[in-house]
Amino acid sequence: MLRSRASAAVRGPAAAAVGAGEATRWTAVGSLMAAGFVAAAQVGKGASALTELQADFGLSASAAAWYLSAMSALGAVFGTLLGWAGQALGFRRQVLLGLATIAVANVAGAALQTTGALLVTRVAEGLGFVLVVLAVPGLLPGLTAPRQRRLVMGAWGAYMPVGSGLAALLVPPVVAGLGWPTAWVLDAVLAVLAAVAVLRWVPGSPARRLPDRAGLLGALRSPGVLSLAGVFALYAGQYLAVLGLFPAMLVHDGGISLRTAGVLSGLAFLANAPGNLLGAYLLHRGVARWRLVVTGSLCMAATVWAGQDDALPLGVRIAAVALFSFLAGLVPSSLFSGVAALTAGTPAAGASVGVLTQGSSIGQLLVPPLVVAAGASSSSWTAQPAVLSCLGLLAVLGGVLYRRWDPASGQGEPPR
Repeated sequence: MLRSRASAAVRGPAAAAVGAGEATRWTAVGSLMAAGFVAAAQVGKGASALTELQADFGLSASAAAWYLSAMSALGAVFGTLLGWAGQALGFRRQVLLGLATIAVANVAGAALQTTGALLVTRVAEGLGFVLVVLAVPGLLPGLTAPRQRRLVMGAWGAYMPVGSGLAALLVPPVVAGLGWPTAWVLDAVLAVLAAVAVLRWVPGSPARRLPDRAGLLGALRSPGVLSLAGVFALYAGQYLAVLGLFPAMLVHDGGISLRTAGVLSGLAFLANAPGNLLGAYLLHRGVARWRLVVTGSLCMAATVWAGQDDALPLGVRIAAVALFSFLAGLVPSSLFSGVAALTAGTPAAGASVGVLTQGSSIGQLLVPPLVVAAGASSSSWTAQPAVLSCLGLLAVLGGVLYRRWDPASGQGEPPR
């Protein structure tokens, strides 16, 4: 059982940084959250500039959906292996490498300005994103006092809505005034600043040997980790399909300007953040993780209908998408907290976060094109919300299955 091995495992320097009687290192936690925000900004940046990129490069709706998903390609294929190898590199070094990759990809995309470079650098942005979000959950428990660990790990799930939401708010004015290449360069500058903060406040750790296969196999054989990864795939795919295509819907269906669409989509992205924080608070108060997963997934399946119905007034559709985003926030806080509870301090910790992130990347890669294809193949507006609702109900099933493996339930995982 992964949970039972935690006390016996040899913890690395980062994992042992804060003892039971010590205070949380909030500057280090804040630096890592900032790194997560910059990584997630790649998602919001692509979505908010999508209309401009379609005009400049002649991208079809299908190609635009694949552009949104392209940054998830490496995580979808190599997420588990990257998470496993990250324990050898050191999680702090992995965060810095991810931020550097994001900076270089943005500068290269701004300089080259070709369709091929646009897609290649999008994949590189995805690599940087994956490296950051794989490593940060491995660092946070060691920087947090035990009494605040559930709160901090739950709050980490807000990295995606805050980063992508701020990008969706700030990128359109820059694109409209200075052009998308300038927005890409400014994004690179933010990645460098986040790296400086991590260097300054997050303690380092010595390089270690690559973990043996037991850690990798432990993650892949863990039913609890796999159930959480499955839920994350369904959640992330739905979220990107709805929020990532939201700005284009506002421009094409609502007839509003790119700048206004960016503001509205940014606010919709940001609505997910208080949902994440609410989930973290409820976890801190002892609400079961599986209950939050089931509740959030049910709400996503229900609210997506109003957001997709083109017969409703635009204001109602916008409010429905914002509500979808807020209620969806209950899910990721539980997923990150659950993986940490199952594997913290074990050789499977890095690989388990990799499995979780790989699930997210697979969902982001496959679901938006699936939803666009469903809409294109049917004359009815119900095709897209029907697909999204089915995915939401599958996530509910995953949450129910996870219940038996949750350490908080008193059962845990069977020994292997």
